Amino acid sequence: MAATGDRFEMPDGSVYIVRRAAAETDGEYVEMEFVLPPGCVPPPPHIHRQQVEEYEVLEGHFDVVVEGEWRTLEPGESASVPIGALHTFRNRSGGVVRVRNWHRPAMRFEDFIERTCETLNAAGVKRKHDPRLFLYLSMIMLDFDETLAPGRRRERLPMQAFARIARLLPAPAP
Repeated sequence: MAATGDRFEMPDGSVYIVRRAAAETDGEYVEMEFVLPPGCVPPPPHIHRQQVEEYEVLEGHFDVVVEGEWRTLEPGESASVPIGALHTFRNRSGGVVRVRNWHRPAMRFEDFIERTCETLNAAGVKRKHDPRLFLYLSMIMLDFDETLAPGRRRERLPMQAFARIARLLPAPAP
């Protein structure tokens, strides 16, 4: 279980830092900081069935889409994603972006990030263009679908197929 101060480094160079773990807030929320390099791998468009997600930009320019509307946020600006709203984000700015992030309630979001990092590292995924990356991401995301879920059929169907393939791969060494 993730704890405050834990850092999770992903193959694309993104770093997810737990600033306030769910255990410290009685599950009310989890607070994280995302450090996103240019061209980082964005999550597929997804929804949170029971959570509000919030972003506050600390550094750089951060692109977020909520229900089909893209916005570029600058330092000090924020965005809130209502329960059930289709969304994702990206960094196309050319520089590093730092974003404070909250999921309310916390549910298992920090566990999702931890498992993603552990699985990719154990599998030896070292770069964002490794073809196994989306296989494993699909598998993990579907395992945490009460926390975040594909929002549309056009994401859900390929992710289900990718997850099946990922489960056929040799198990990543712990």
